[in-house]
Amino acid sequence: MYKQLKSLIFLLLPFFSLTAQNKVTEYLNIPGPITIDSKTYHLAWSSHPNSNYYKQEYLGPNDNIEKYNTLIMIDFVKGDFKLEDAINQKISELEKMKQSNPVINYTTYENKGEYILDFIISKNSANGKEILIAERNVYRYKLISDKNNSGILLFGVSERGYQEDIDAFFKNLKENSTKMVEVVGNYQLPEIKLK
Repeated sequence: MYKQLKSLIFLLLPFFSLTAQNKVTEYLNIPGPITIDSKTYHLAWSSHPNSNYYKQEYLGPNDNIEKYNTLIMIDFVKGDFKLEDAINQKISELEKMKQSNPVINYTTYENKGEYILDFIISKNSANGKEILIAERNVYRYKLISDKNNSGILLFGVSERGYQEDIDAFFKNLKENSTKMVEVVGNYQLPEIKLK
């Protein structure tokens, strides 16, 4: 169980460099596109690396996987997990990363058995003096308990700022710090049906 959980959380980590693929498969049977905060996102990338893990990512019309401003992710991991364990493991990872990167910060919220983890990570220059990419993620974790699809559903929004606009990114983040948490928390989560 602990090893399963550890691998689950590792898979839910955001990645600073993803490679695009030609064929995108709709594994979770979610009617698209996804509209959130008055913006529309289309399925752009998907992965099903093992029998229990499914990952789908959605982008707006002007973004791409390698360099996006906003990305929507929906992950599902089949299995018998506790949300508290998933959150605690993720926080532990962020705390470890924070020891060498002071930009990293996070806040957790709990509501009716669901959790939201709002966190900031960054990719810095080799000397640590410049932020090359700042990424704010708002992850909403929900336990799914039906006989066919028991597991953890993760619905997340990832927003990025790049070196050339990093000041504007952090200014916007400061001025609208709770907006995305509210948007993600109030979003009607899709019903998933595994292929």
